[in-house]
Amino acid sequence: MYMLLLSTRLFLIVSSSLIKGYSDKVKITAPNIAKEFNMNSRALMPALRRLTQVGLLNSQVGGSNPGFILARDPAKISMYDIITALEGDFCMSSCRELVDDVKCEIQYCDDCSIYKIINRGLLLIINDLKDTTLREHSQSMVVHKE
Repeated sequence: MYMLLLSTRLFLIVSSSLIKGYSDKVKITAPNIAKEFNMNSRALMPALRRLTQVGLLNSQVGGSNPGFILARDPAKISMYDIITALEGDFCMSSCRELVDDVKCEIQYCDDCSIYKIINRGLLLIINDLKDTTLREHSQSMVVHKE
């Protein structure tokens, strides 16, 4: 089962706040984002830091206007961009990469029925994520704030 990291899941929840900040041209601090969604800002920070490192977010520490803002229009950022930045590429490793000296009769992964099925599924997921923008994702979210 493919599981997303907690920080990735939290970022996907709070993305609407960052989209609003982008539209209003306002940086938002991690504590303010976390408070709005009733979550711990420390759990969210790994995603915010990583997205800043890869250029999907801009950040400012200190000064009169600290916080985070999307680096570009959320209608031009795909969910694939976000998830691969935070999680890495979608792939199924070969059995030989995972288990040293494994005795498998199949010479090439492309000949393995399980490998083919998983990769076909991953390609569908990748295409859906590439076709869905961060703005579209945010518009589809229904978050229950307390």
